[in-house]
Amino acid sequence: MRVAHRSAFVGLLLWGIAIAFTACGGTSPTSPSEVPTTTQTTTGTGSGTTSTVSVAYVNDIKPILDSDCVSCHGPRIHENNVDLSTYAGVLRVAQAGSANSLLVRETRSNGGMYVNLTGNRASKSELIRSWVVDNRVAQSR
Repeated sequence: MRVAHRSAFVGLLLWGIAIAFTACGGTSPTSPSEVPTTTQTTTGTGSGTTSTVSVAYVNDIKPILDSDCVSCHGPRIHENNVDLSTYAGVLRVAQAGSANSLLVRETRSNGGMYVNLTGNRASKSELIRSWVVDNRVAQSR
């Protein structure tokens, strides 16, 4: 009988919490549903419009470049005068919105640097293309 009372009590307690939670607006600032996976970022076109950024340099591209590219295109060695160790350096080879950017051309499947991508090359190549072309080289989300 005690187990039944305890179960009923827990059920009522949870129901009361749910009612209180809903009455307060349904979410709290620290709830997981409030953690954004994408945010609105100015596109840089000067028009004041915003677009959703789903791929960003800091979160997605820098880890790829650090693991697969910086050993040859970094601060100590800059093959072909390319340094991919900083955002500013990457912007020298990645023009926002351009599929013809050097970084996109070299990392696509028929590009010269594609073979240097480790793991799932196709996925990394597409992520880089999406960052440059679709997300207009956004630095962060």
